[in-house]
Amino acid sequence: MTIAAAVDPDDVVQTLYLSFLGRAADPAGRDFLTRFVNLGDPAAVDALDDVFLSSQEFQDSFAARSSENYVRSVYFNLFDRNAGVDEVELWTDRLDDGGLDRADLPGAILETARESDLEAYEAKLFIADYFTDQAARGGWLPDTLTFPDLRSNDELYADLNRLDARYDTLSLEVFGQSLDGNPLHAATVGTGEAELLFVTQQHGNEPIGTEAALYLLDFLSGDTELAKALRDEVTVTVVPRVNPDGFARWEREVGGERGLTGPRLNNEGIDLNRTYDPAAPFGADEAPESVAVRELVARLEPDLLLDYHGQGNYRAEDGDLVTMSVLWPTNAGVDPAVADASKRAVAAIAESLEDSDYDLLTLYPGETNPAIARNGFALGGTPTVLVEQRFLQEMSEAARGLDLDYSALVSALTLEGFITMKGLVEAAADGSLETLDPAIAERLPERPPSIPYADVYGDDRYGAEELLIA
Repeated sequence: MTIAAAVDPDDVVQTLYLSFLGRAADPAGRDFLTRFVNLGDPAAVDALDDVFLSSQEFQDSFAARSSENYVRSVYFNLFDRNAGVDEVELWTDRLDDGGLDRADLPGAILETARESDLEAYEAKLFIADYFTDQAARGGWLPDTLTFPDLRSNDELYADLNRLDARYDTLSLEVFGQSLDGNPLHAATVGTGEAELLFVTQQHGNEPIGTEAALYLLDFLSGDTELAKALRDEVTVTVVPRVNPDGFARWEREVGGERGLTGPRLNNEGIDLNRTYDPAAPFGADEAPESVAVRELVARLEPDLLLDYHGQGNYRAEDGDLVTMSVLWPTNAGVDPAVADASKRAVAAIAESLEDSDYDLLTLYPGETNPAIARNGFALGGTPTVLVEQRFLQEMSEAARGLDLDYSALVSALTLEGFITMKGLVEAAADGSLETLDPAIAERLPERPPSIPYADVYGDDRYGAEELLIA
């Protein structure tokens, strides 16, 4: 089984680079080899595997040293996880006894991969394509193709301070603190007239927006021509992780502690995203986190507030999983002009994902409750958008003790979130945010019903029986 037979033709070249070299294709190599693959000569395409194996880059790598090392390398390169002992033994034996050629190993592994691995592989293809496209344009790229772990509170604070020290284009402030005394940071980049505020992780177990926000800050603060141009037109403030106490409790649950207040809530057991009713505001003794956010919004008076959250797994009729859901303010008291401005921002999000493999965007079935940030701030005149990204079920299963490496999926979802944030900033900078048709938002499909976690991964060894871990 060769790579060419194991994947769709458009992904063959990227899979070759990932499998054998562990990196995204360089732009010239992708363009040349894609044209070569499209010639349709199966024998010539199959020979590409041997070309990569004989390359100097592969020969200098860890994978070239032994069959066992090669197997471990292919697993990590394709799925972003370490191969199990049984997997290493199986494929090493087949390579060493001559039953399988090295060139055929990646395709054979893909052919027998479980669902969670195939999802990781598709995530890595999405990320690798983005890297190749940005490299061709001289655009911003993350430091690594994927990252292994979600940032702890201390790691988040250290990385924010690192960005502040590295870039004179970024200013960092502590604008409040949590009940447990953790600092709440706001990072601002740009001097433009349009003001955008990104708020993430009001719920402690919904961290993808926080990771995407760090990408956004690194990009906007940097020296690409696009970043320089955007800073002249837009002022962006990012509040990463409004609920650090909840996230710290999620980490303790992953470590085996039980009986804790749920990570969705703050340390008083309050859902921070139910504290924004302007007619009944919560006090600092119960929710200092949301009090600080309200005061920040009052000070900044942003033109748009984006609130990033997390949701579960939802499968469309064609079998694809929803990766993001969005909604504008729906409380009847919101000024229609504010609602329309929010819908235009939703349209900008939809446009930003048009060329993305992670593009299944649906409407979030939200409430009209004025205490929700999306509605509460809009009642005060600030256009708002709720953004919900997939990964909540995975966070819950990790807290219950399920040991599954999600690094490829987390990295892909982070990249998707960043793409939407960047798209919103660009739309604000070029003025298209003011001209987009609000009806684009209204035409988004409704979110399908939720599916159990086992329905996503139920045919592999992380199936239903594994979900009974206490």
